[in-house]
Amino acid sequence: MIETLGVLKRVLDLAVRDAAIAVNPCSLRSARLPKRPVTDRPVLSPGEVQALARAMPHGSDRVLVKVLAHVGLRIGEALALRWTDVDLDRKTLTVRQSVEDTSGKVIVGPTKTYATRTVTLPNALVADLGDGLERSSFLVFPNRLGGYRRYRNWRRDHWDKACEASGVKALPHDLRATCALLLIDSGASPKDVQQHLGHEDVNTTLRLYARVRPGRSVDLATRLDALIVEAG
Repeated sequence: MIETLGVLKRVLDLAVRDAAIAVNPCSLRSARLPKRPVTDRPVLSPGEVQALARAMPHGSDRVLVKVLAHVGLRIGEALALRWTDVDLDRKTLTVRQSVEDTSGKVIVGPTKTYATRTVTLPNALVADLGDGLERSSFLVFPNRLGGYRRYRNWRRDHWDKACEASGVKALPHDLRATCALLLIDSGASPKDVQQHLGHEDVNTTLRLYARVRPGRSVDLATRLDALIVEAG
């Protein structure tokens, strides 16, 4: 790296000598590389989540969208979910594994943080899991043969088409941020959200997922108005 910088400095010294540039940036001790631009990913409203789910071609895909948005699972965790991980009587879902196929081969392993977490499900999702899905496989969201789905295939054949049909522009991972914001709107603390989503560090929760939902500013102003009126 130092040798590369030295070569670049000598090249740019020639450019300064030829008046092509005013200053050699390699000579500036305080110079910093430009920061990578931060992409502002979307956060879906509850209505957009419902529209996206309705646009899915199959009942299992519709439930999968709701699990991603209302439970906040990573897509690999959702695709690795087994029926033995779901307790509808207790209304809980336990995340133990994750699946990935980035190498061209389906690999089932631990979660990103190597931790197991149990999440309490909302009643509506308990009903969807209990009545809306067949139990023809040990997996909650299997492929046609009962095995693990490949994310890229599901994204291409189902997710992308549903986004186009519903007009919702988002990636599956955006539903984790959506879940975080829904939890915050419901009164959850950052620590609650951290445990719900399975982050190792609460700063990850605050930095990446505590975004502001469009229209949230209006909601807050309305609440402030109510407090001001109450105070007289």
